Amino acid sequence: MGENEKIFIDHVKRTCKEYGIKCDLRNTKYVIVGPKQRGSGYFDEEGKVLVVAMKKTDYLGILVHEYAHLTQYIDQCDAWVNGISSYVKMNDWLNGVDNSNIETHISLARDLELDNEKRSVKIIKKFNLPIDVKEYTKRANAYVQFYNYMMITRRWSDPKNSPYTNKRIIEAMPDRFNMDYTVLPKKLLKIFIEENI
Repeated sequence: MGENEKIFIDHVKRTCKEYGIKCDLRNTKYVIVGPKQRGSGYFDEEGKVLVVAMKKTDYLGILVHEYAHLTQYIDQCDAWVNGISSYVKMNDWLNGVDNSNIETHISLARDLELDNEKRSVKIIKKFNLPIDVKEYTKRANAYVQFYNYMMITRRWSDPKNSPYTNKRIIEAMPDRFNMDYTVLPKKLLKIFIEENI
């Protein structure tokens, strides 16, 4: 582990402590993020906890992502304030609860994630972390566009074949935040379907 990485992890722990958030860096490959969902990490404002599976090869990027959610919460930015309840409603919908406004909720959750990914890139640069920013941004774009795909499939991706780890999907993404995130382009939809995301 490099010096900048240690400095960042210590910063995350201090910030969590300052705001009364439990920093739970687990020695696992996955964490349970919902009734039918495994993931790599999460930040829960109600449970006051930030959790990351530290045995993932890309754990540092995941920690950056979850820490960025903490900064959204601390800042009470518009994307967080407008999107966090919609994120909960989207997860309920994924678990079988019908919602007539689901497109609105998924859009707000997607916008929350887009704001978060932009924050994540700033954090990577600020702490000079050993993460390729262009590659991270391509993965982030895949993740944000996945929200549009979820509107079609009504399911989360398999952790072993997620949009942000699928090589073909990542290759199709730009390395800047310059997409129209309101719609999944047909060529990307085709790749998502072919890759069974």
